[in-house]
Amino acid sequence: MLAAVRQFNLTVWLVILSTFAGRFVLFMIWPFLAILLYRKFGLNEFEVGLFLALATAAGVVFGFYVGYLSDKLGRRKIMLAGLVLSVIAMIILGTADSLVMLFAGTLLQSLARPMVEDPGRALMTDMLEDRDVKDMALHVRYFALNVGAALGPMLGAAAGLTGEQTTFLLLGAVYGLYLAAAAVVFNTERPLKGSAMAANFSVGDVLNVLRRDNAFLLFVFAGLLASIAYGQIDAGLVQYLQQQSVTDIATLYAFLIGTNAATIVVFQFPLLKLTARISPFLRAMIGVALFAAGFLGFALTPVEPPFALLFAMFILSLGEAILFPTMNIIIDRLAVPEMKGSYFGAFSFSVFGFALAPLVGGSLLYWLGGFVLWLFMTALAVVVALLFLLANRFSDRTV
Repeated sequence: MLAAVRQFNLTVWLVILSTFAGRFVLFMIWPFLAILLYRKFGLNEFEVGLFLALATAAGVVFGFYVGYLSDKLGRRKIMLAGLVLSVIAMIILGTADSLVMLFAGTLLQSLARPMVEDPGRALMTDMLEDRDVKDMALHVRYFALNVGAALGPMLGAAAGLTGEQTTFLLLGAVYGLYLAAAAVVFNTERPLKGSAMAANFSVGDVLNVLRRDNAFLLFVFAGLLASIAYGQIDAGLVQYLQQQSVTDIATLYAFLIGTNAATIVVFQFPLLKLTARISPFLRAMIGVALFAAGFLGFALTPVEPPFALLFAMFILSLGEAILFPTMNIIIDRLAVPEMKGSYFGAFSFSVFGFALAPLVGGSLLYWLGGFVLWLFMTALAVVVALLFLLANRFSDRTV
């Protein structure tokens, strides 16, 4: 592990450290946007879900074209443009006093995020040659993401920042620092090799390649369903706690998210070592099985006292520690090398599940209640595991 880490260059470390800083501040506030919409603007569960779904959906559709542009124009140019938009979005969100302005800021951030994150992951692998080093870089990035997610809610709560609208301005400052650092680093380092995609490749050409890749299409669909299920940890879980009349939602949710992220921080690399000899697709199936167990725990346990709920979150988080880093590795190995940005961008269609998650979760909560919501997510996780199995069988590349 240490030998691989020593081969990381400045660009790789920039992406990793900026991922940590961004998630640190983001998790102080973003999951609490649902509470803000409840309390300040009076939206119900379904309306909150629709608000978040519409904004996120726009970013998902835009994400594929961003991946294509990162192959054509260069990942670094797209990332810099995305960072500028992120700063503007955070300023709007931090100062919005109307539902229209809040939606505009949320929409702009949904468009900016794939411009930063998808090319960022592809750029990391462009900068490294050895396959094991690439895999380790993706693992360390995900580790940094969760360190930030673990510390953000807890330290934010201690500082009185958690859930405060003005904290969006702090996140805007973090994106501004990322922009400044990226401008310097991108000017001093170059990828080992640029995209091999020729100028005469059109979006239609890329779509034709993707359409014939059955393994990747199944993997994207599985990722979409996994995103719907995992997306309940954000708006769905917050609304569930609201529906259960939990006294101090912000504190309990901060502990749940802290448990989620801390579990990943502690167990990600031990689990990586434990599952190192297992193929990536089988590792992904194990992760989803733990998702199912965690969701079942949510269905069967009381919210107060919260100990059983925290344990269910711990089980689900073990699954996340295995699944999501492994999915990045699978994309990198399934991708046609000269279209890697497009593959990462195309996989952003699976993130449409996160757009659907608030709508699906809010609807199930509103009409059928929390027990049905968590049972439905348990069943969805089982379906995802079966789709991973099929994708592995269709693959004609070594994964």
